[in-house]
Amino acid sequence: MKNKILSIVIIVISLASCQDDFLQRPSLIQLSEESFWVDADDAVEGVNSIYNAYYQLNNTFTNYGMLDDFSDISYQTWSTGMTTGQYVAYGSFFSGPWGILYKGIYRANTAIKRIPDISMDESLKSRLMGEAKFLRALFYFKLRDYFGGVPIYDTPMNYDEAYKPRNTVEQVDSFIVQDLTDAIDLLPSGYSSGDAGRATKWAAMSLRGKTYLFGQEWEMAAADFDFVIKNSGRDLHPVYEQLFNFKWEDNSEVIFDAQYIMVEGFGNRCDITYGNRNTKTGGWQRTVPTVKLIDSYEMADGTPFSWDNFETINGEAFDPSNADDWAKEDLVKEIFNNRDPRLQQTVVVPWSTFIGEGGKTLIYKWPQDASDSECFVSNFQAVYAWRKFVHQGDENSQRYNSPNNIPEIRFADVLLMYAEAKNEQSGPDESVYNAINRVRARVSMPPIPEGTKDEVRERIRHERRVEFPGEGLWYSDIRRWKIGVELCNHDVEGFIGNKLRTRGFAEREYLWAIPSSEIDLNPELTQNPGWE
Repeated sequence: MKNKILSIVIIVISLASCQDDFLQRPSLIQLSEESFWVDADDAVEGVNSIYNAYYQLNNTFTNYGMLDDFSDISYQTWSTGMTTGQYVAYGSFFSGPWGILYKGIYRANTAIKRIPDISMDESLKSRLMGEAKFLRALFYFKLRDYFGGVPIYDTPMNYDEAYKPRNTVEQVDSFIVQDLTDAIDLLPSGYSSGDAGRATKWAAMSLRGKTYLFGQEWEMAAADFDFVIKNSGRDLHPVYEQLFNFKWEDNSEVIFDAQYIMVEGFGNRCDITYGNRNTKTGGWQRTVPTVKLIDSYEMADGTPFSWDNFETINGEAFDPSNADDWAKEDLVKEIFNNRDPRLQQTVVVPWSTFIGEGGKTLIYKWPQDASDSECFVSNFQAVYAWRKFVHQGDENSQRYNSPNNIPEIRFADVLLMYAEAKNEQSGPDESVYNAINRVRARVSMPPIPEGTKDEVRERIRHERRVEFPGEGLWYSDIRRWKIGVELCNHDVEGFIGNKLRTRGFAEREYLWAIPSSEIDLNPELTQNPGWE
């Protein structure tokens, strides 16, 4: 932890030089040419400032369940525009990420331009260039994911020079791949603990594979993922739930993540947005998992879950819309306890326990009684609650500064992306089944049965759905697979059938709107379909 704090202190220094007045400077290049980039310390600080833009973006997305709130697996209890399909192109939701990502690109471009001219240790110089290229590629990948084709800027520019038209998605992908190919050659395989969180060659190769995957270049994607699986030394962390608690950070599964600490201004907002009122930090439950997510977790034997398989003590079918049925503790426990273990390691379900402030064990009783000191009380009626990313007991005392890192790429993702790419390339083979079943075996779930290409595709999609909820991957998945309209137009309900909101997903939402404010400044930009 102390090592991570030292890394953040360096970022603070860099921000004093290049963040506070970033938007106000008439000449963005002037700072880099006259006031900075003199020695190795400047180079390290300048690259650290690129990471800061990445952390800032992720912290913004924690407000929306890392964007999974705009899918069918989690629900945004506050904002409504992007969850109902009625958002507008001039909204700050689009301009905020666009600005942060291009700020990071500007910083990366500056580092890539200036570092080669600094007299410093050549191995450190190469590493920093690799980090800058990796981060620039990551920012362009996210722009491509959310907006499609975007203008490519590869040098630091003044704002009055930023008037390029949009490049095509294929051109953006090619640019990303070239940056990552360069980064693979420049970056080390790993670091000492003092530099935990920096990009490695395995992060660059994994992201290059992901870029190929999004571009449906299946053979290239599978080759990159296969190389990472066989050569990186990474492996699945043995306990799934520990992946989302700072006590086990920087474990063998992490390939790249956003790093945070329990210090004001340098943590993330997960405890306040994912957390609930029973925690020490008094979470808001701004994001909550949906009934559709919970019902998708299989039984422990690998068979699909169905409410029809459960009866009350009177021999009647369990009716989830009947609040009285939820009061039957033993029956409800039976429904949830014999399921895929990831369910209760991810979500607080009725009649399960949660460690509240002061280490007090609470039970999610139904019906809820706020006057019962032993009752877990949700912020909203009859909703599930996140366990993932939420500190229990007194682990975190900083309401807005959770120290949990947020994964960008973990080894489980590489395994499942390999399985997807290989299955799409040539159908299921032994390596596809091995990759999927390796993820399932971590939580003692049985292997999947052999099937056709289409059947295995659905198994891979199911596995991604229950392995990564709340991490933001599913929202990107349903958009690249073009299944958002199919999945996300329905009433969102609590677990007793109470309507919370009507969820909407329009065809246009497969890509976000180019911010209207950017089009006003740059007439060369064109709008995405449906957002005109």
